[in-house]
Amino acid sequence: MKFFALLAGMILLSFILQEFLPVFDWAYGSRLMLVHTVFLAAAVAVPFPAMLGLALITGLIWDARYHVPVYPDDVVAAMFTQSEIPFGFTILLFGLSGALIQGVRPLFRRGRWELPVFMIGLCTALSLLIEYLVISFQRGGHEISIELWWKLLMTALFSSLVSPFLLLLLSRVAGRMRYRIPTEGLKRRHTYDGDAL
Repeated sequence: MKFFALLAGMILLSFILQEFLPVFDWAYGSRLMLVHTVFLAAAVAVPFPAMLGLALITGLIWDARYHVPVYPDDVVAAMFTQSEIPFGFTILLFGLSGALIQGVRPLFRRGRWELPVFMIGLCTALSLLIEYLVISFQRGGHEISIELWWKLLMTALFSSLVSPFLLLLLSRVAGRMRYRIPTEGLKRRHTYDGDAL
């Protein structure tokens, strides 16, 4: 429970730090998505139900901070304001990306971080791509330019570059707090002797 509270605190801190991170014009206007990176690094370290709780917390705070309603010109329609992305949609996105990264959690437990680092970058880019596609669907047009692909690639690269430091921090903190990162489903049920084969 202490480890989960620490992860929730790290996510809250990442929201504060996200406000001060610059946009890199030389990288097609991309930026480090620190909230996504911290969430995905935390999601690889906790069991599935705890990851869903972190996705709920992160998605609610993200929507509360960045949800932008669209006000139509019509006075009657303005009473029923809508948004391009429904409130709570990012909870689903964080839950889906967390579920994807749960598949590489056993590698993180064994100290193999290559695939978790790659998956953190990939899941960040995928969630941003899904969000872009939903917005463009709401606007009535799908224009995917080469600049968008470069921006997603650079964002994924920035997340992948920061994630080893976060994974190292989480593994050290888990060791200090005596939290054992569990690996369900990978225990051998049967053992075989070498002579029997």
